[in-house]
Amino acid sequence: MAVLIVAGVMSGGGTGRASADPGSAGTLYVNHDVACSDTGAGTQSAPFCTVQAAADVVEPGQTVRIESPDRHPYSGSVTLTRSGTRDAPITFTGAPLGVGGSQAVLAWPGSAPALTLKAVHDIRVESLTVTYDDGNGVAVTGSEGVTLDRLSFARPLLPATGTGTAIGVDGASSDVTVSRNWVGDGYAYGVRTEPGAARVTVTTNVVSTPRQGGIAVSGTTGADVTSNTVLAPCAPGISLDGQSSGTVENNVVASRAAQQSGTCPAPTGPLYAVSADSADRISSDYNVAANGIGASARPRPEYSWAGTSYATPAALRDVTGQGGHDIDGLNVPTLAAPSEHSPLIDSADAGAVGQLTTDIDDVPRVDDPLVADTGTGTTTRPDRGAFERHDIITVPNGDVPSPVTGVAPFVTSLKTGSSSSWGAPLTYSIDFGDGGAPATGTPGAPITHSYSTPGRYNAKITVTDPDGTSRTGSYNEAVAGTATPPAASLSGAADTTTEGQVNAGYARFTLAEPADAWEVVYRSLTFGDGSQENLADGAREVPHQYPAPGTYTATLTQTDRLGRITTAKATFHAADAFVAITPQFDTEKTIAAHGVLKLSAATVRADSDGVDAAQLQIVTSAAKASGSLTLYTHGTTRPGTSSINFEPGRNARNEATVKVTPTGSVDIYNGSSGAVTVNVATVGLQSHAQFAEAYHPATPVRLLDTRGATGGVTGPVAGGHSVTLTAAGTHGVPTGASAVVLNVGATTTKASGSLTVSTHGNSGSSVTGPYWTTGQTASAQIVLPLVDGKVVLRNTSRSSANLIADLVGWYGPTASGSQFQPVTPVRILNTHTGAGSGKIAKLGAHATLKLKVTGAHGVPASGLSAVDLNLTVPSPSGTGYLVAYADGTSRPGVHSVDFTSGHTVANRALVKVGADGEIDLYNAGSTSVDVYADLLGDYGVHPVG
Repeated sequence: MAVLIVAGVMSGGGTGRASADPGSAGTLYVNHDVACSDTGAGTQSAPFCTVQAAADVVEPGQTVRIESPDRHPYSGSVTLTRSGTRDAPITFTGAPLGVGGSQAVLAWPGSAPALTLKAVHDIRVESLTVTYDDGNGVAVTGSEGVTLDRLSFARPLLPATGTGTAIGVDGASSDVTVSRNWVGDGYAYGVRTEPGAARVTVTTNVVSTPRQGGIAVSGTTGADVTSNTVLAPCAPGISLDGQSSGTVENNVVASRAAQQSGTCPAPTGPLYAVSADSADRISSDYNVAANGIGASARPRPEYSWAGTSYATPAALRDVTGQGGHDIDGLNVPTLAAPSEHSPLIDSADAGAVGQLTTDIDDVPRVDDPLVADTGTGTTTRPDRGAFERHDIITVPNGDVPSPVTGVAPFVTSLKTGSSSSWGAPLTYSIDFGDGGAPATGTPGAPITHSYSTPGRYNAKITVTDPDGTSRTGSYNEAVAGTATPPAASLSGAADTTTEGQVNAGYARFTLAEPADAWEVVYRSLTFGDGSQENLADGAREVPHQYPAPGTYTATLTQTDRLGRITTAKATFHAADAFVAITPQFDTEKTIAAHGVLKLSAATVRADSDGVDAAQLQIVTSAAKASGSLTLYTHGTTRPGTSSINFEPGRNARNEATVKVTPTGSVDIYNGSSGAVTVNVATVGLQSHAQFAEAYHPATPVRLLDTRGATGGVTGPVAGGHSVTLTAAGTHGVPTGASAVVLNVGATTTKASGSLTVSTHGNSGSSVTGPYWTTGQTASAQIVLPLVDGKVVLRNTSRSSANLIADLVGWYGPTASGSQFQPVTPVRILNTHTGAGSGKIAKLGAHATLKLKVTGAHGVPASGLSAVDLNLTVPSPSGTGYLVAYADGTSRPGVHSVDFTSGHTVANRALVKVGADGEIDLYNAGSTSVDVYADLLGDYGVHPVG
């Protein structure tokens, strides 16, 4: 509901007076639910904010349209002071909702009337709701030519014991019509006129439970009280006094004992009262005194005429001659149409002054053929009171268009078995809802219609009897479908942040708005992991977290209104993103010969969300015999691979990626015949459920070589000394990289030792590089987090060595990076057995071996950018190194594995993959060697396909 606001309280901007052209016709709009202004022109697009603003400028012939689509009350007391003319009246109107209701509400919490018509003429106020706290509703003062029609007076905003008057007409007003208004409970008086008023017509109103009087006329000449319904359990229903003159006809006044209460006690006053000074000026007939029947009725006179009480219409008629056609002894449904065969039906005086041709609901007065006519009139037979009994038309619920759906153009038909409670012949028209003219017919005869344009249509049937009474029913929609069903569309990508981090196992699928989206009724999306989501129509984004890395096919199934099904599929490669870890040696244990060491999730720091693999650095010492360690997932079968090789008297190191269990556990198996001590540090994690970094494999390039001043350092690095190397901001590595992958090495070594590599700016972040003996060239691949883009290489030997560092790749937040997919460790190359190479033959000196790494062992056939390998050269007979690089590219001058005669060596190698899915292994040594390659995982760029 909408409520009228006093001008200036909520004016919506400015205090200036609005203007309108004098005498201009048209409509002024008031709507405080939209952008409005009280200083504007009051157009529909720029309405006034308050009713008072419109009232201050309205001209004869204009209509003030009061709107409130959000049903917010207009709060304030409004005064109308501008008049119309007989030929050009002014109208204030709301938007009717229905019986006794309206959308615009005039509310005032103070003692002044909510609406005052002050010294105006030719004014019409209609279709508004009025509420109040303790004052009056509408006051007509010093005005003439006023009509108050179809107003609704709601229960007071605060509980009241009966104060105020809903509609009051003062003694200086004349020619006032009060019609078809609905006055709710709580008012002292429904309609009240004061001495001096003239020519006041009160017709077809409903007044419910007034506390002091329903319709009270005092000192008014020419008062006509006609066809009103008053429920008066507390007070007189209709009263006239003070030398009033006029007529009282066709009214229904009822007393309901059940509605009496502490604030509405049992009255002793009459239903109708005419004072002695008015009795000879009043004509009364065709009224109803419904004082109740049976034991529950309260003793109460029905009439008081000239000071004498009369218990029945007969008693009144016998003494006064009034009420010759009055009825009593009834219990009537006072706030509804009379029931069939009621004495109220067709028994009113059609010629009564003020009798309307429509009832309180603004529907016509009609003749009921089932009831004998006892009233007057030839063209209409009105019922007594404000309500009219009409034909009851029944429209069956079971009638539906047949068929309901089809491909346009398609033909459907609709019929109805509608019936009339009066047995009247009915006609009906069907609006099929596609803009065509309604088709007419008779009940039982189907009407066919062709829907030529695809769409959804609601058919409406309107059934009408000869008196014009009608009923409209709506039916299930008919669907004229397109020739082909709307196509389904599905795409998506891994979830990323604005900073470029990726949650590689979290997909965001996009469902595009299909053509003819209105036709889609149901959609479901299965994600390929056993879960699904039912979706509404329309474009939308559907996120989904996958439970583990893998390739999943999501399927969108779309059903249209004709039952036709279309699908779309998208393949999502759920993978891992790299979580950089500050390296710390987490555990140091001795593993017995052929023993197994279990590392818990907490130990390897893999107990956070979605971790699938850990990148570990292993350093061995105190080996009692030569052998190798194998890292694998706890609870799984130990693979035939190795992670690091060791021998007595030498420390060894390597990095390895190992899958973890859902709880993060890792096993280390000692394949040696003697015990060995291991020291384990976590250098990174791979997670499918965290926003982290993508990997960017680089074409290997040398960043540091102290033999030739590459990297800014010339000459061997003395024992115990360090060099600082810039790794980010150069060679394609951005300054924001979070970690770098390097091959680091030492050559021309003067004494045994090792290399430590640390994060510049973080003294606690370091990893161990290669170990070497005097004169040995040694290398190792390391992963190291970055703070300022620099790394520190420290020669821990007692003597000098030349240091080397080659860029392999980097981790960081960019859109073009690769995600990781861990695999169960598997040996994909063994030249000793011919596995992977196709022949049993060592890799010859200065020879190259091509190794296919895609399309097998869980590695996708396409989209691969790099593989995570462990390369082993077992028991070489000479000294040299291997170079691993992408097939189809120039061989870089970097070392992937350095080997010396008689010593088995292994090194982790993140190797970029060629466009053909192959890598090349080049033996730079002078003797043939066997080569093992163990696959630990792969990196790829896999857009949703």
